Amino acid sequence: MGKKELTILARGHGWVVVAKPPRLVVHHNEHSRGAYPALQRVRDQLGCSVYPIHRLDAAASGCLLFGTDRDAAGVLAGALGRGEKTYVALVRGVCGEPSSVDVQRPLRDDNGIIKEARTLLSCAARSREPPCSLVVARPVTGRYHQIRRHLRGLSHPIIGDRQHGDKQVNRLWREHRGVDRLALHCLSITFQAPDGGRVEATCPLFDDMATSLRQLPFFDEVARKLPALGAAALPRNARAEAL
Repeated sequence: MGKKELTILARGHGWVVVAKPPRLVVHHNEHSRGAYPALQRVRDQLGCSVYPIHRLDAAASGCLLFGTDRDAAGVLAGALGRGEKTYVALVRGVCGEPSSVDVQRPLRDDNGIIKEARTLLSCAARSREPPCSLVVARPVTGRYHQIRRHLRGLSHPIIGDRQHGDKQVNRLWREHRGVDRLALHCLSITFQAPDGGRVEATCPLFDDMATSLRQLPFFDEVARKLPALGAAALPRNARAEAL
């Protein structure tokens, strides 16, 4: 595999799921001049046009679904909306009871319009030293920074979140535990493929987030609950991300 290629997690007729490393933008925007985004990488890697089906923050990592033909792309968008996306997030503080919560809090979009937003959250593990929790998040809607904003609203911002997080906590985790990016990872996606088959794609952690989580006292416990966390980590390849 070339240094700029992305790991293919699953592929079928009209679609492909790849592993997006952290700090890689999905497509060009005003902040990504000179970057080599995931969309262009997958297009060049497969030798065909590709169409992003969902968003994944540049700072986050994990499963990313593309359509590989225009007709399938529209079908896939609806299928993923009816399917499920599962994220894991390392957050500030010790989650209390109840350990599961259905957050239904409207969010304002880039145009100032308030839209309904819903995220199902559950606490997979917690630690008092260091004070943190690992949260499983399943967004029902797909608003901008939805998981990040909903967790901040519960006073459990994601560690490493520069926009919605706690700057002092981020600095401590960066300096003492090596967490130098948003600790948010799309662990799996489930959807009905255009040919009718059910797809469940899982993305192992990248090595940076895996190293940070393995240092925490709850890691062995949570890896038993979520086996994908204990799988061999993917190399982050920071040089390739920047190209």
